[in-house]
Amino acid sequence: MKREKIFNLPGVVTALIAILTIIQIAVDLFPRSVGVWTLVYFSFIPARLSFLVAPNQVLHALADVDADELADFLNTARFAWWTPLSYAFLHANWTHLAINGVMLAAFGAPVARRLGSMRFLGFFAVTAIAGALAHLATHPFDLEPVVGASAAISGAMAAIARFAFAPGEALGERVSERANEESEGRRRQTLAQTFSDSRAVVFLMSWLLVNFLYGLVPQAPGGAGVIAWEAHIGGFMAGLLLFGWFDPKKGVAGR
Repeated sequence: MKREKIFNLPGVVTALIAILTIIQIAVDLFPRSVGVWTLVYFSFIPARLSFLVAPNQVLHALADVDADELADFLNTARFAWWTPLSYAFLHANWTHLAINGVMLAAFGAPVARRLGSMRFLGFFAVTAIAGALAHLATHPFDLEPVVGASAAISGAMAAIARFAFAPGEALGERVSERANEESEGRRRQTLAQTFSDSRAVVFLMSWLLVNFLYGLVPQAPGGAGVIAWEAHIGGFMAGLLLFGWFDPKKGVAGR
């Protein structure tokens, strides 16, 4: 009898978790100045990106900021272009990374198996950027750094809703590895089909409600700072709406 693997993650998901872990180890092992440098140049700070687009408005909004802090901000603003993606590879601490690592393994794996490695990486990048832009839209002058892969993970959760509820095997049923592969090969539902499926709607609304409640929580678990719940929603909506662009299984489910 063939034994089932305890850990059966797609290589791209395993590689992403390994990269996130290596980055966190490096930040912890190297001198504190290296961690500060990494946060300064690779975290997403909304005001920096806003400054590149509308410098006068940002300077006006930050008129009351301490002069030294403002000078540091201006000196690093030119490095903001890559931060809507690079922030997703940083985490505030090991608790933050552990939570995101588990979530990435759980929700990224089925999406990665369906999309393949390169498409999944593109999907991860797009949803991470969408999360950063959503946070930017709601906090354009904020100097608080944003880090974490939560927006991209939220995008993967939304993507699952586009095919996991398609006609086929019941969710939660214990099935073999081959049956799992067939389940992940289900045709993608259109947005109209997704929103007309009561199971999918309950899943989507529950997720949105939880994230709106995050806005009432002053701090993330493990002291990771304020939860950037707007970024979660931005990544989620991007994953829900754009999944079809990445899905190689172009057919859609029939009713």
